Amino acid sequence: MNIEKTISDLPNTETRKLKDLLVNANRILSKDPNHLQAIHLRDALTAELARRKVSNRTRVGPLWWEPHDPDVAEFFAYAEAQSTIPVAAIFKSATHTATRKAVYSVRIGYHTLDGLFAEVAMAR
Repeated sequence: MNIEKTISDLPNTETRKLKDLLVNANRILSKDPNHLQAIHLRDALTAELARRKVSNRTRVGPLWWEPHDPDVAEFFAYAEAQSTIPVAAIFKSATHTATRKAVYSVRIGYHTLDGLFAEVAMAR
């Protein structure tokens, strides 16, 4: 596999494929932590996924929110569009069931708000 070709194609690769490549790179690194190609690929994948998160933030009120990814348990809000310091987070505290609809919690700084929300849009 040509790592440089793969890395150069990352901006044009769909997010699901990037996540799969990252899992594979991490699997190789768990067996051989010094595998240079896997380290290089992991770093490039991490950077591309971070770039996409920043570019896909949306403004809701005064905060810039990361997109909601159902595969990630927690996502963050920032005071500025390009900021790297989160000021709030939404996290899933339970699983939806027929009787339990509200499962999302909101944390602002280090304080978790009372109450739960059924939808991410309401939590934002």
